[in-house]
Amino acid sequence: MRYALPFIFILTSVFLVNSCTLKTSDIVTQDNTILDAYWMLVSLEGQDVPMPSDSRTAFIRFQEKENDVHGFTGCNKFFGKYTLGEESLALSELRATRMACAGMENENKFLDVLSRVDSYRISKNVLTLYDDDKAVATFMTGNPDTLDNDPGRY
Repeated sequence: MRYALPFIFILTSVFLVNSCTLKTSDIVTQDNTILDAYWMLVSLEGQDVPMPSDSRTAFIRFQEKENDVHGFTGCNKFFGKYTLGEESLALSELRATRMACAGMENENKFLDVLSRVDSYRISKNVLTLYDDDKAVATFMTGNPDTLDNDPGRY
């Protein structure tokens, strides 16, 4: 009897954990959505974007509920609105903070590219933004804190 109570507790705990665990088949995958994910910038207009040594990686995030877009250019934070269709995408009202940093040309290019985007495509964890069917920016999904520490991320 002395060991019965702990045994029952453990058995009940295992049962509850197993009944609350989602099986792979229960999870709805969202492979084809750009929403609510961190998209780390990999390339701009066909040129690789180097991982900064003194800053975080540039990223973009599309928030589903408010149609807000926000991100980081590598120097400044930016924010605005987006309109999303099946493959169409338009960014508007883009604004950015105004800190001065080395390498501002990359930031200016990034913001310019975002203002021209009219469509997108996703392939696994890669998001490509287009301007008139020309790929202008490529991103990979992930957490900015973990990707900044992963030199083999590309």
